[in-house]
Amino acid sequence: MYKKAFLLFLITLVVYHLSSRGEGAHWNYFVLLADAFLHGRLDLLQNPLWLNELVNWQGRYYVVFPPMPAVLLVPFVYIFGTSFSQPFASVFFGSISAAISYLVFLNIFRDKKIAIWSSLLFAFGTIFWFHAEVGSAWYFAQIVANLFLWIMLLEVTTKKRLFLVGLFIGAAYLSRIPTILAAIFPVIYLHDKFFLFQNNKIRNINWQNISLYAFGLIAALFLNALYNYFRFGVVYDIAYQLLPVFNEPWYKYGLVSFYYIPVHLIEMFTALPRIVNYPPFMIPSMFAMAVWFTTPAFLLIAFARYKTKIIFASAVTAIAIAIPSLMHGGNGFTQFGYRHTLDYLPFLLILVISGMRENLKWWIKALIILSIVVNLWGVIMISFLSIWTM
Repeated sequence: MYKKAFLLFLITLVVYHLSSRGEGAHWNYFVLLADAFLHGRLDLLQNPLWLNELVNWQGRYYVVFPPMPAVLLVPFVYIFGTSFSQPFASVFFGSISAAISYLVFLNIFRDKKIAIWSSLLFAFGTIFWFHAEVGSAWYFAQIVANLFLWIMLLEVTTKKRLFLVGLFIGAAYLSRIPTILAAIFPVIYLHDKFFLFQNNKIRNINWQNISLYAFGLIAALFLNALYNYFRFGVVYDIAYQLLPVFNEPWYKYGLVSFYYIPVHLIEMFTALPRIVNYPPFMIPSMFAMAVWFTTPAFLLIAFARYKTKIIFASAVTAIAIAIPSLMHGGNGFTQFGYRHTLDYLPFLLILVISGMRENLKWWIKALIILSIVVNLWGVIMISFLSIWTM
């Protein structure tokens, strides 16, 4: 089991590394923030022109993103300095996620063949590949959030230590704020650890387990509150609200609004690459592309067994995490596919694998292979050939 996971890690590491052209190294917010941490600061001493999402607050420059990716980079920056490649870290942590995904799929579906095909789908048949190998700050934050979500799922499907489950979700939250809503998943899937039901009614509450789970989550919430307090004097996240971006057309209704939801849904399900009558005939859009186009295997979600506990929990969690992004005044802009789905990608993939119905028929393998081909096309077109359109 672990040999296969390690082999998948090595394969993914090699492929991601060969895919990476270093284009994300320019946006090294987290390398610079890690260096600031090492010197006892929360702010950056400089405001480089290429780092356009730094907040100028009382004469200090702060990174708007949550701090966990920078925390992970501290030992690397300590050894290699600020010349350390952020994309390499993205490739490395992304490859670990691929290995852990195999263990999670094996624990859930109890089939080695399905677990192998599923982890290959995750590593090479989803937009995770492109965003991991580029490794810019926006992408790297989602790669790190994915890592902690996969670790959480591994814990949930093995030892079920509730404090650690909460802690890993908290770590994902300290990478990408919407992932705090992954806290829904253990409550549904492990509900028997929190509540005793009789005749569909709650007869008893296990306060000890609830406390263990809550303490894990609260640790991250508390750290984030301190991080914001020492920067801005408040305990909640206001960094994005301090950016001078609200005169831009995509923030017509403010940073967050229900009015943005239809726009996001249209982009998520209908946006396609540009078709031209000359080679290469099809050009990827870096603005958005439909999720079913970049990963055709997502069509299997329609066949998932929603009456089973883990599938129901995954569906509810994916929807919950998606809502904040759907209400945000922007889709992530430069990307391959629709990158906000990375925030809940592990839960979407559980739905996909459930849709296989424990039977790898030829057309299911064809969908997975097609998904890999599409994402290989994206990596080649954008990272190697710099051919893309908005």
